[in-house]
Amino acid sequence: MDSPSEDRISAHQVHSAPHGGSRRWLAETDVQHLLLILDLCYAGQTVVDAGRFDEDLPESWLVLASATRNQQAVTGGLTQAITEFLDELASDIGRKYGEEPFLDVATFVDEIQERLGDQRLANLAGRPLKRKHACLPNPHYRPMAPLAPQRRDLALPQQDLLTHWGPRSRGVVEAGDPGWLFTGRDDLMRELIVAATGEPGVVLVTGGAGSGKSAVLARLVTLSDPDFVEQHRDRITKIPPDLSPPPGAVDAAVLATGKTQDEVTAQICRALDVPPPSSSRPVPSLQEWIEAWQSWLAKRDEPVTIVVDALDEANAPQALLFGVLTRLDVRVGRYRRVRLLIGVRSTGGFEDTASDATPHGHLPAAPSVPLLADQAETELAAHRIRVDERPWWRQSDVAAYAAELLQHVPGSPYAKRPDTAAAVADVLAHHAGTSFLVARVAATSLAHRRAAVDPQDERWLAAVSEGVLGVFRDDLHATLPDADERHRAINLLRAVAFAYGRGLPWRQIWPAMTNAVADDPDRTFGDSDIVWLLATRLGAYLITDREDGVTVYRLFHDALRDTLRERWRELLLDE
Repeated sequence: MDSPSEDRISAHQVHSAPHGGSRRWLAETDVQHLLLILDLCYAGQTVVDAGRFDEDLPESWLVLASATRNQQAVTGGLTQAITEFLDELASDIGRKYGEEPFLDVATFVDEIQERLGDQRLANLAGRPLKRKHACLPNPHYRPMAPLAPQRRDLALPQQDLLTHWGPRSRGVVEAGDPGWLFTGRDDLMRELIVAATGEPGVVLVTGGAGSGKSAVLARLVTLSDPDFVEQHRDRITKIPPDLSPPPGAVDAAVLATGKTQDEVTAQICRALDVPPPSSSRPVPSLQEWIEAWQSWLAKRDEPVTIVVDALDEANAPQALLFGVLTRLDVRVGRYRRVRLLIGVRSTGGFEDTASDATPHGHLPAAPSVPLLADQAETELAAHRIRVDERPWWRQSDVAAYAAELLQHVPGSPYAKRPDTAAAVADVLAHHAGTSFLVARVAATSLAHRRAAVDPQDERWLAAVSEGVLGVFRDDLHATLPDADERHRAINLLRAVAFAYGRGLPWRQIWPAMTNAVADDPDRTFGDSDIVWLLATRLGAYLITDREDGVTVYRLFHDALRDTLRERWRELLLDE
């Protein structure tokens, strides 16, 4: 973990130092990061008497005391409260505080205060509490994917990288194999590289749920990131050059899920260091951001490449399409400046209830069952790539993907049986149709079982043929044979399915949401239930992400969210 070392004091408890001596010691120290905790009778008065020094305290210092000015502290109360909190933080339940490198000061103070009861914990230095502090290291810290911030939104999930390239899996990776994360869909990958590096214009990447459009866009973005390539150079260099984009090919990447048009626009501008607009408002308006973007782009000599995925999952998809995406390019004569790649689901409809007006007038009236992909193709004059149709679709890619999944899990019954894995993968691919998602769920589940499945088993084939619902239910029953545990897991996962944006925070929110959506009036869900779920194999259905400095959880695919929202009772039916 990257954090200060010898220049950090995690806690300094002052018991009886004279006031003047404390001030002199503080004034003379060159400590850069300090958490000073006073556990004394009338601790607040003690520091008030020393307050003449407070205004000179560095911003990175935090001074807390266990009593206010005229309130007597309970001897040892603060020490006990801190000890109890640190014990919880170190436990599995401590994951609820997130996976950031450092804890939020406000969270630390709130948790200590709750354990102090009537005794108060005072912030005597007057420093803001809503911030991370180097003296509060998080034992559950997990680094994010090593991508630059402007591309991190569409990075391949860290769990996939750890699963395939982590220490446990290295024994099943063949020499010279660049990894299943970056194999298959060769023609499609070449086409996307051309779109990201060739003439400016708009490319629409469409396909049904689970057809792999987001995965291949994530692959493009991830492999274009110089930081990622440098960290994994030994593996990346084994990928054929024509299947790997040049470093920096993608300038900015945005996952539109749950975001408004204002948020997407601001994210693109900040990713590309567009000077923020001068505004009389606390937050610049969409129009101001668009004008700042267009002014910046008009002065730029080289085109920029932007990838926006999950247009159909945005807060208001049509508002984003007509209010932002149609206005990103600035033409100088006949020359265009933007390469824009957009991922959007091509089947099914949506009802866009956005009522915002764009600077060009109100949003166009949509047909009763609008097809967003068709609208985007027309409005953006886009070249469209349908990933689930020829020439971009090859069923053999699904089979190869499933075979790799069957073999890469340590302990898999297929790990040393490539012929058996290939036979099962071929059958699975045939019944999965154009869904990499169905192949992934089914193959991963099979790889974690004790024995290989008979690829002609009618019950298993029926589950695969039922799509996401069938393979999800099959995995749920195989993972949790007990019906009560299955019900418990579904309630916890359904809570995440109702989250918007990047995901659902754990601390206080996830348990409350579970209790709100659960159909079990005799049970109250808490942190221990979440610890249990994450320890089961069903934890693999969740992606851990961060939003506004808070760790959040979401299902790894939107089709899983829809299933848990609308058809969860069918998941619990006996097979």
